[in-house]
Amino acid sequence: MTTIYEVATRAGVSLSTVSRVLNGNKSVNPAMAEKVKQAASELHYTPSQKARSLASKHSHAIGIVLPNKHMLFASHLLFSFEHILRQHKKHCVIAFSHDTIESEVEAIEFLLSQGCDGVFVTTISSTTKHLHSLKDKIVTLSTGEAKPTVTDLSASVAHCVSKAHHLLSEQGHTDIALVNDRKTVSQNETFLSLFKKQLIVNVDVDALSDPFLDPLLELMAKGEVFSAIICTNDVLVERLVNSARELGMVLPSDLSIISSRPPNAHAEISSSLTYNVSSVAYSTLDMARAAAKKCFTAFYDDGLDEDSANPLSPIFLDYGSTAPFS
Repeated sequence: MTTIYEVATRAGVSLSTVSRVLNGNKSVNPAMAEKVKQAASELHYTPSQKARSLASKHSHAIGIVLPNKHMLFASHLLFSFEHILRQHKKHCVIAFSHDTIESEVEAIEFLLSQGCDGVFVTTISSTTKHLHSLKDKIVTLSTGEAKPTVTDLSASVAHCVSKAHHLLSEQGHTDIALVNDRKTVSQNETFLSLFKKQLIVNVDVDALSDPFLDPLLELMAKGEVFSAIICTNDVLVERLVNSARELGMVLPSDLSIISSRPPNAHAEISSSLTYNVSSVAYSTLDMARAAAKKCFTAFYDDGLDEDSANPLSPIFLDYGSTAPFS
């Protein structure tokens, strides 16, 4: 097995120089650093994780606690998060929360007891108050809090709806309706209060309880006129589109529609729906990047030299389902 001494001899530099280069210290002359990297590559040198840990007093392991439900979302987030950590010579240790607050806390404490430098938690709860005592050792991602408490990162559907409302307002729409899945309300305590003064009308329905429920007719029964709809569930989006077509509407000139589903919800649009609906959503890659940045700052005082002004915000995927109000 190749040693650091052999790398130093091949590169013609001191052991301390090799150590600084391999540990990412940027104070080394670039030309000399390149000689060290080339020597390490030629000798197939792999740094000892134990030696790195002893030298830095860190295990370079970051725990990640994922919920059992929403496994598609969790797997995409984990894939990106692990890839980013590996690029920065860190690794992750995984535990699952089993979808209870008690098991979530237990998973965090277990990972810390195993020597993780800190833990990234995608909490199952609509609030992060139960994690307050651990806040110095964790970075949290909440998909339920629009106004976080302990949360470092918030990816609430409320932010998606807010951005969708802003986009429609910029297109001249003033009478905007909201079709909301009742489960979304239960997971976002401040959700409706943020928008009740801005929306012309809204309906809360259970997307799965009644397969014949027509959200567009539910809105029209309120007696208000609206030119655009924001919807927080893909099943309801599909029903909106089908109902609008049955009523003879020309989309999007007669009715603009934007989907704003929660970040941990997977797409449920039927393959039979030929109309593409624009959406406001969070990218799991963006969430992983923001989480890694927070972890490096909190656990290693290393912010990756990135702008931290707005670490996480939803993006607009424009498929042409909105039109300027006329």
